[in-house]
Amino acid sequence: MGARWWIITFKKFISLRAFFAAVGCLLAALAPALTVRGEAFPAGAGIRASYARLRNLDASGLQGVYTTRWIALSDQMESLFARSKGPIPARDLFFAADTNFRVYRQTEKMKFLDRAKVFAERILKSVGVDGEVRGEASLLRGDISVVRREGDRVALGYYEEALSQGASVARIARGRILSINNRTFASRVPSSDLETPRLVKKSSRDAKSTPVKRIVLDPGHGGFDSGAVGWLGQSEKDITLDLARRVKELLEGVPSLSVLLTRDEDTFVPLARRTSYANRRKADAFISIHLNASPSHKLRGLEAYYLDTTDDEASRLLAQRENGIVPGGDMDDLSYILSDLIQNGKLEGSVELTHHVESSVAASARGKHRDIVTHGVKKGPFFVLVGAHMPCSLIELFFIDNPQDGSKLATEEFRTILANGLADGLIRFSLPGEVMQVRSRPYEGKKVRSASAKSAPTSRKRRNRRS
Repeated sequence: MGARWWIITFKKFISLRAFFAAVGCLLAALAPALTVRGEAFPAGAGIRASYARLRNLDASGLQGVYTTRWIALSDQMESLFARSKGPIPARDLFFAADTNFRVYRQTEKMKFLDRAKVFAERILKSVGVDGEVRGEASLLRGDISVVRREGDRVALGYYEEALSQGASVARIARGRILSINNRTFASRVPSSDLETPRLVKKSSRDAKSTPVKRIVLDPGHGGFDSGAVGWLGQSEKDITLDLARRVKELLEGVPSLSVLLTRDEDTFVPLARRTSYANRRKADAFISIHLNASPSHKLRGLEAYYLDTTDDEASRLLAQRENGIVPGGDMDDLSYILSDLIQNGKLEGSVELTHHVESSVAASARGKHRDIVTHGVKKGPFFVLVGAHMPCSLIELFFIDNPQDGSKLATEEFRTILANGLADGLIRFSLPGEVMQVRSRPYEGKKVRSASAKSAPTSRKRRNRRS
């Protein structure tokens, strides 16, 4: 063991130290990302579900009965974000900003307004935030500046920034800018909801003596609420909107029918606002369009629901997920409504509507696809149907996460078949004295392009509905 051996051993020792030091630095650099995956994302899923549920229950953000829940959610978000060692997703930051702004509007406590300002500005100062979230943050920051009386120029700056962040955000931003320029901004205080009321033009058919039956189609989910994610990466919100547009186009050729949509773009519409929209339009029928999903990805088929209480566990689980209730939660928010409701005497009409639609879609699909499965008509406590003053139904058009159903739902041909079946069922219900059959034709309207259409098939579901 001469000097040369000692020199070689020393060099190896130095190399090993350098190697372990490099590994340590790499792990330290990756620690924030690992923390986000291990801690922030599971907790974030909980606050996202709570936020979505409150948005559905308290669409305007000003119902005092929910103030305590909004405050609890605000505190929960504050605590979660303070503990998180990694970056917070921009969408979760926006939910926190919006939650605190709503709490401020209900309590007028400045600490909540200050929180909202901080969260909104964190989004706007971040790099790489997608246009929709940045646009919503700009809108909210502009609203905060109006409440804080920071000056028209400041508010207009935020609203003008939102103009370039997507069509739905730009529409709201233009309304905000016009309100400031016309000095009509609700006494200088904006709504706690980013959405603004839409002007409704009276239909020329209203002046005619021929009675017109109004049908409201409700494409499920929308905006940040993607719904289920399918076998090929499609989002439920995109397919339901595409189907609703197809049905509307098919029925526009029927002179005695008028068809309206609760949303005609990729925006979030609270559940309570969907039926109130139908009530304001004095609709004769309301159909909420959804796609199904299951944890096993093995379930298939079509099923339709009308509003009623049920002892069926699968129907209750599906209703909980459609209502935005966290698994394991309860449905106390619906109990007092359902006890006084059960459709206000419209139950019989809802059952008839649901049977017409389910049987027509099944018959249309079986014309070319003999292998389809149907589960028939069921009842369930779906919040989106609560409060409707007309016959209403919720239809689950096959399982988007099942390989067979999901592959069919991805095709133009199958969507055309489903739209034909829905339109035919609505005609049979609305115009029982007339014998009409919707003829299949290519869809000529605008198509919805899913943002997740190119995603890998491995990301099959965002949420599971039934076992």
